[in-house]
Amino acid sequence: MSTNQTSSVDIISFLQPQIAAFCVIVFVTFINGQAYIGGNLVWLPIGAVSLCYLLFGYRIFGAVFMAITASSIWFHESSYSGIKLLHLVGTFAPLLAIVSMKVFKLSNFFDGEKLVFQHLLFLAILTAFYNTLMKFFVYSYFSDSPSSFNAIQFIQNYLIGDILGCLVVLFFAALVVVPAIKYLSPKSTSTEQLIRLFFISSFD
Repeated sequence: MSTNQTSSVDIISFLQPQIAAFCVIVFVTFINGQAYIGGNLVWLPIGAVSLCYLLFGYRIFGAVFMAITASSIWFHESSYSGIKLLHLVGTFAPLLAIVSMKVFKLSNFFDGEKLVFQHLLFLAILTAFYNTLMKFFVYSYFSDSPSSFNAIQFIQNYLIGDILGCLVVLFFAALVVVPAIKYLSPKSTSTEQLIRLFFISSFD
């Protein structure tokens, strides 16, 4: 293979996960609907970000940030003074949760072909915890009246919305997408290969 062909393959292999992550996050954000400062009952985009990191690794950090920023401009009110920090938090929190689980060896989301519910649940909780805590500091810092800022309600709403959003997206991928691919192409891809494709990413 020539140098030019190798370079083209490298560029394509780099761009594919970036584009895929960008499209998935923007699409899920569109489906989720309006974002509320007080928190959403279910916040699917954070689950989409977590899924993309699990699929493609930390290299898509820039694409995730651009997807969150673009989604905010296209679908939500983006005039808030601390909006860029919120985009950075939404990009960084799921990544920090996955890295934390890798460090403490809690990232085995499948045991053979069996889903390890506890690890997916812990990932959702940890992601929600990081995201909620960091967003709380951003909102409280930029709040016009910090004294009237209801910390307990904010944390409660964001934790619940983020946990549910993570679980919905991750379980949909694990319990619907993976079996669907296996059903549609039973000979070409084994369940073990699909599991590795979906939940053992380039963090390893």
